[in-house]
Amino acid sequence: MIAEKMSALIPSDSPPKSKKLSGTLPRSQWPETVGETVEDLLSRLSPQDKEMIRATRREDLILFRRGLGRSISKHYGLNQGNRRLFMAACGRRCNPADAAFRIIESLWLRLRGN
Repeated sequence: MIAEKMSALIPSDSPPKSKKLSGTLPRSQWPETVGETVEDLLSRLSPQDKEMIRATRREDLILFRRGLGRSISKHYGLNQGNRRLFMAACGRRCNPADAAFRIIESLWLRLRGN
């Protein structure tokens, strides 16, 4: 599956291909907007991962919800209540998985030049 190939984003014991989303950022470093989050993700993704996301059809983005989505939720404080990012992603308090998925969609759009 596509999402299982995204090794650079999911913490492991292997050497990183790019900066991984491991642990949670300190509260003082939490992004407040989807744009800030996407920028940080772009700095962490390997070229291969960027291309994999870019080439994915919109209806298949759901495949990234489990691995990448969980990593986004944990790393950017969505699981710990990053209210500003919730508001930016959903317009209201929402489920961390839903906010992370909206960030994934924004990342996908950015990679496609939209």
